[in-house]
Amino acid sequence: MKSESEQRYVDILSNAGFKAFFGDESNKESVISLLNTLLPAHRQIKDIEYRPTEHQGPIIGHSKEFQYDFLCRDTSGAMFIVEMQRYREVSWFKRCVSYASRAYDRQNKTGFDYDVPPVYLIGLMGVDINHPDNEYWTGRYISEYTFREKGCHDLLDETIVIIFAELTRFHKTEDECITEQDQLLYLLKNSGKMMVPPKWAARKPCKNILDAFRIGDFSKEKRNQYNQDMYDEKRRNGELAAARNDGLEEGRAKAFVEMAQKMLAAGLPVEQISQLTGLSAEEIKAL
Repeated sequence: MKSESEQRYVDILSNAGFKAFFGDESNKESVISLLNTLLPAHRQIKDIEYRPTEHQGPIIGHSKEFQYDFLCRDTSGAMFIVEMQRYREVSWFKRCVSYASRAYDRQNKTGFDYDVPPVYLIGLMGVDINHPDNEYWTGRYISEYTFREKGCHDLLDETIVIIFAELTRFHKTEDECITEQDQLLYLLKNSGKMMVPPKWAARKPCKNILDAFRIGDFSKEKRNQYNQDMYDEKRRNGELAAARNDGLEEGRAKAFVEMAQKMLAAGLPVEQISQLTGLSAEEIKAL
C-alpha cells in the first residue's frame, strides 16, 4: 500500500478503504450509484436502509456469529450484500452462496407465506475467478449467478442473485471507458494509486464517488479511524506475508530432503548431494 502522503484516494479493495466508503452513511447516494451500475435494469435502487452486518448463526449458543462486509435493504424490501475479496480463498463461492441464503432465509415470515424479497450479493473481486471456460471470459468481467431452468433458462422467480465484478479482468484504459459502468469499474480498480482523476470523473456519479474516496476530505474522526484501520491492515498483511514465506521455506526444505533421499538411493556421494541440495553433510547422513 502507498503511504498516506502519497495516496490521495482510498483503495476500495483494502479493508480500510472499503469501510471508509461503505461504512459511512453520508456516502449513501454514491453507494446507490455504484450498486445500480452493477444491478439489472429492473432492480435499480432509489433509496437504501443500512442494516447491521453481524448476525448470529442459525443455532443460538452453538453457531458462530458471521459478519457481512456490507448489508442494506431498499424500499422494495430487497436485500443487498457487498463482499470484497482481495485474496484467494478455498470455497469462496460457496461462502457467498451461504451468506446470501442466510439473508434470504431470515426474511421468511412465520406461517406459510414464502413471498420473500430477493437477495443480491455483489462481490468486488481483486482476484480472478477460476471459470471452467476461461477463454469465454477473456474481455468479460461481470458475471451473474442465479436459479434458472437448465435448458431454456426460465426464471420462475427472483430469489438469490450473485454478481461478481472481477476488477483483475478489467483492463480498459481511461480513454476506453465510455459507459458509466466502465468508468465506475475504472475508479474501483485504480483509485488507490490515482493522483489525477480522469476528465470524465468530473461528471456524476463518478464525481460523487471519487469525492467520497478522497482521504483529504475525511473528518478528523474518520481520518483517525482510517489511519488506525490502515495500520491494522498493514500489520495483518505483514503477518500473512511472513506465514507465506514460512510455508515456502518449509516446502523448499521438504523438496530438498526428498531429492537428497533419491540421490542417496541412487548411490551419489554425500559431498555431491550437499553441493546440489544445499543440505549439510550431517543433515544428509541423518537421512
